[in-house]
Amino acid sequence: MTRKYITFVLIFLLTALAAFPQQTDEAAVKPLRYSLSLVTGWTHYIDNLEYGNQNLSKDFAGFSFRFFWEPEYRLSLGAETGSYTMFRVASPAVSATSGEITRKVIPAMLLVRMRIVDHFYLGTGFGLAFLTNTSKGADKNIVTNTTSLSNYQFSASYIYPITNRLQLGGEAKVYDFGAYNDWLFSLQVFCAYRF
Repeated sequence: MTRKYITFVLIFLLTALAAFPQQTDEAAVKPLRYSLSLVTGWTHYIDNLEYGNQNLSKDFAGFSFRFFWEPEYRLSLGAETGSYTMFRVASPAVSATSGEITRKVIPAMLLVRMRIVDHFYLGTGFGLAFLTNTSKGADKNIVTNTTSLSNYQFSASYIYPITNRLQLGGEAKVYDFGAYNDWLFSLQVFCAYRF
């Protein structure tokens, strides 16, 4: 009788353990596969000599937003957009001939980024760019818009994780905008949030 009682208790306990598996904390094991980044910093227009160097301003602040899908592999895929001022040309303030020309660009690029070693990444991207030329002078404003189809970028990034979700980093990047054969170099810092 004791043997039957012990066998019954063991079967009951094993059935109960099998029926109610231990719950896991999904938030703790859920991988963080996406990131949103705010990027800002110094940009420098690489003069292609078609505009000359006199009265040409080439250094500005720029910003962009990035979204990355980060699977468990070394490669990440993403998209980027932002706003950069490429250059500004201001003629001397002489009554009728004074004026100012500004070129701005909004890129819309697809990105590929690869981790080379811990915290160091190399990336490239391609896509569209929307170029806006604004000419002011003689009491007139003229705005022209151009869509550049053949654009690419190369970047080198250092990304340091502050927490599991928050990352800070720095980046050097070169853009080529095919419509005008314009080049832009940037040194930027960014903050990324992973989710």
